Amino acid sequence: MPSSAQSSHQRAGRAGRLVRSLVLVAVLIPVTVLFVQVQRATGEQKAFAEKERHGVAYLASLWQLTLALSQAQTAAVAGRAPADPQALARAVAATTQVDDRFGDELGSHDRWSALRGKIDALPRTFTDAAAAYTAHTQAAEMLLALFGRVRETSGLIRDPDADAFFLEDAAAEELPEVTVAAGRLADLTIVAPTRPVSERTAQIATLAVVRSAFTDPAGDLADDLRSAVDSTESRSLSENLLSRFDLFQRSMDAFGAASAPGADQLVPNQAPLASAQADLHRAAADLGTTIYTELDELIVTRIRDLDRRQRAAVAALALAVLLVATPVVLTYVPLRRRALDQRPPAEPQPVAAPVERPLVSTPAGLRSETDGAGLPGWGRSGDPR
Repeated sequence: MPSSAQSSHQRAGRAGRLVRSLVLVAVLIPVTVLFVQVQRATGEQKAFAEKERHGVAYLASLWQLTLALSQAQTAAVAGRAPADPQALARAVAATTQVDDRFGDELGSHDRWSALRGKIDALPRTFTDAAAAYTAHTQAAEMLLALFGRVRETSGLIRDPDADAFFLEDAAAEELPEVTVAAGRLADLTIVAPTRPVSERTAQIATLAVVRSAFTDPAGDLADDLRSAVDSTESRSLSENLLSRFDLFQRSMDAFGAASAPGADQLVPNQAPLASAQADLHRAAADLGTTIYTELDELIVTRIRDLDRRQRAAVAALALAVLLVATPVVLTYVPLRRRALDQRPPAEPQPVAAPVERPLVSTPAGLRSETDGAGLPGWGRSGDPR
């Protein structure tokens, strides 16, 4: 009877330990599922951010190309060589390298090939200001379209952070549009007086359209940069961006004033407008470089945060496994050891007695002397008896 009670107690103890183990495992299952979900979501966000960085690199190269193409256009319309004749070639080569790296991912190969062909086909010298303006304008339109393509395919246009979204909108849409429109506005002041009198009215209307194309994105650019500064937590963004934007805004105001014709003029005065355009170009180059640098840093910071989140998820899972495994180990190891200690010693096995072979007696009549060869039944003389 005591043996039966003890057996029942042991079965109850084993059942209780089994239930506790199942509960601990049940706790670990949702933790594991949550870990997998966090890792998958974080991995997707990191991949999205990395693709955005590729887009930033591509757009930054397009921005340098915009500056070089704008200078080349102004020089061609004015009938002179650009200040840096190799600037456009260097910008084209740099963008080609970026397109070779990220063009498949961003789907930009076809558009870049078309734009590069258009730029390569531009004559080195122009005898007609209007022809130079038209050729460079077509290339600039293709360039702005490529900006939009890379913004879309890289995901920058869908960036989840407000500061990064406003920065990419400013850098990849508004700033290139302002720069291209400023160049067109300055160049048209050279083209308009060269056209026949019958075309003067159309040229004045074109100037008004281009001036609007400059002022509208300029206002949007200012709004984007203010919104980025207001929504960011980056101190460097606020400090670096505001000073350069202030200089750029003063340059825009000066250019806007110089681009307005006087009361007795049909087109603006070329000399002050050219000077204001040069100042605006330098301020735009500095501002654009700063925006792209800060935009990339924001995305890099986000990637670092995602890395930390992944490491925290791994640590949480490891801790959960440790918390589940520890009670199991502390419960079963002592019980196993106790069971081994309480097991009765094995009884010694009896040693088997050696088997004794029975002695077989030889009849007396069959006994014989053994000769030297040891063969029974033979006499000394070698003959059988």
